[in-house]
Amino acid sequence: MSQPRFGRIPPNTSQLVAGIVQTITGQVVSALPPHAGPNTRAAASEIIIGIVLRDWRENENTSGLLPDDVADLRSFVQLAATLAGNDLENQGLPVFRSVLTGLMEDWLENWNAPGDPGPPGPY
Repeated sequence: MSQPRFGRIPPNTSQLVAGIVQTITGQVVSALPPHAGPNTRAAASEIIIGIVLRDWRENENTSGLLPDDVADLRSFVQLAATLAGNDLENQGLPVFRSVLTGLMEDWLENWNAPGDPGPPGPY
């Protein structure tokens, strides 16, 4: 079976993006607690996919998400959900979105910088 073509998008680009989306929706968003509803799951997917695609675009990251990245992103989702509390779909959703966005922005800017050793040490 041949891979679908998407106009002028190179096949390696469409494969990379598809792999990123599959990893995030299958392995990262699954870190949400069982009581997280569709709005929270959609917000997590949107925020994480957006930042990871920025990493690809701005930092030329063509290797996709590595196992350490997946573990870090899962931890971000878990922390944001914990801080948002049990009402993730309503009052907790702004907290969840804000915390996850902040953590993802930090991941993009600092955890993946050339020559950077990785996540910050304990405070």
